[in-house]
Amino acid sequence: MILRARIPALGRGLLHLRRPLSSTTASTLPAATSSIPPSLAAAAPSGPSAISSTSTATPSPVQFSPVFIPPAEDPLLSLLTNIIMRDGKRHRAARLVTNTLTYLHSVTLAAPLPILREAVRLASPAVKVVTLRKSAKNVPSPWPLNERQSTKQALRWILAASEKRSDKSLTHRLAKEVIAVVRGDSDV
Repeated sequence: MILRARIPALGRGLLHLRRPLSSTTASTLPAATSSIPPSLAAAAPSGPSAISSTSTATPSPVQFSPVFIPPAEDPLLSLLTNIIMRDGKRHRAARLVTNTLTYLHSVTLAAPLPILREAVRLASPAVKVVTLRKSAKNVPSPWPLNERQSTKQALRWILAASEKRSDKSLTHRLAKEVIAVVRGDSDV
């Protein structure tokens, strides 16, 4: 019964937010500053000057702080993240990829993404060997790979070669293997 009494009050409060605020409705709305964290409440205007009688309660555009930069969506990085991911722990795999790119940048002092792209391009195969049955024989024959298949196989080979390295961290092993592939020192 208490729940039924609160639902109409909530609905009435939402209707007030859609209409222009007047001085009578502004006094009936609950204070929303109590749910705002103290760090953000200092920046928010308060008092009667904050609510104008002619303004509507439309949401202001979201302002992002310059510190937060969303990660760029790159198909190569998401493919590498998916290959590294184990047991659905995508955040951990994404963090490993980010740390690998950071270590690659610290070692080479160059942009890490073009280096990774070059390593994948050098390691990617053009064909794979498929066994086809012709009459009574099994005959191996080359089969062309599309770009995504060859990229995925190159990333698998680079990861497999990095597992053979002696460094303890996957990020260091993977970055060193990418550098070795670009230099031509790798078995991949």
